[in-house]
Amino acid sequence: MTAAPRPSLPTELDDVVRLFAEAFATDPMITWPLPPAAPLDDVVTLFSIILRDAYGPMNTITVVADQRVDGAAVWLPPDQVTRFDEVEAATRPKIAALTYDGGARYAVFWDWLGGHLPNEPCWFLDILAVRQGARGHGIASALVRHGVARAHAAGQPAFLETGNPANVPMYEHLGFRVVEESDAPDGGPRIWFLRADPPGAV
Repeated sequence: MTAAPRPSLPTELDDVVRLFAEAFATDPMITWPLPPAAPLDDVVTLFSIILRDAYGPMNTITVVADQRVDGAAVWLPPDQVTRFDEVEAATRPKIAALTYDGGARYAVFWDWLGGHLPNEPCWFLDILAVRQGARGHGIASALVRHGVARAHAAGQPAFLETGNPANVPMYEHLGFRVVEESDAPDGGPRIWFLRADPPGAV
């Protein structure tokens, strides 16, 4: 890896949307609320709504990019974590059109996820992805460490959720620990909740 994590540019938003959509096209946290075998275009639309209507204007997207965007992460600092429910709920009317039930299962799922955020100020890693051809070069680790360093510099924990058990060892290697493992309501996917406390925290 040659490039360091940095804030994304407005001109890179389309690349970030596509990167997230391709990385999460089969991820249970994304696919479960959508119709079975939802096309990739629907996942692209989903992330376009999330990033353009919510996270893009909040300047929360970090990228590793040289000639193109190879990896990206959405890190929400504490002041924006407190607005997570408000921001996420604002995207639901558009996302509902992608679902088979008017967004009902999507709303239940994301309400449940939001209820697991820590009560104390924290930094929340909401989305992380690396382009297929760029994996294995430390990009994911760099994006995670970048956010964790900012959290710990402020004396605050970092927090994340994942529906992919293969991701858990990577996050544990980077200093996270599993604080809960639960199945989402109504037969939803199993989700792992992890946090990394600052050094010296009890």
